[in-house]
Amino acid sequence: MEFLSLLLPVAGASLLLAYLAKLIAGKADKDRTAQETAGRIEFAPNRRSYWGVYAFIACFGLATIAGLVNVFASHGSLAGPAITAGFVLLLLMAFPATIVVDENGMEQVFWLRGRKRIAWKEVSRVALNEKSGEVKIAGKGGVKIVHTRQLPDQTRFMDEVEKHRTERAEATVAAPAFAMSSGPAA
Repeated sequence: MEFLSLLLPVAGASLLLAYLAKLIAGKADKDRTAQETAGRIEFAPNRRSYWGVYAFIACFGLATIAGLVNVFASHGSLAGPAITAGFVLLLLMAFPATIVVDENGMEQVFWLRGRKRIAWKEVSRVALNEKSGEVKIAGKGGVKIVHTRQLPDQTRFMDEVEKHRTERAEATVAAPAFAMSSGPAA
């Protein structure tokens, strides 16, 4: 009987965490599109992914607090609370960030890691991995922006990247032609 009284809460907590992990890592809804406001296009994860992260953090936060209470009450080890707090930080750092695209370039905004920005003229490589559903954009300075399967409207994202890369290539080609048509040098 003691085994069952231990197994049921552990199994219930494991199922809850597995469900929340599925919410967090699930693909973006097929009918969701990127949001456009004031010339900016925003590719943000599903709301259920955010709620999954909030609930996951709450579960691990409670485990951390319970571990800390146990440490102070019975002089236990800080290993458990440190591991759960570290896992929460890792989750916040790894959660897919929102990508914002505008006429100057693209920016990826993370919860804890800050921002990554690549100007259109600095884009050096675009790699599409169809198996994982990721698009990786690399800048000349080593900055990488990743559009994951959790973010919506990958087709529009790729269209925006190609449009701005094409504009950049045309501007590069057009500049020498314009300079040459100014007339003979004196």
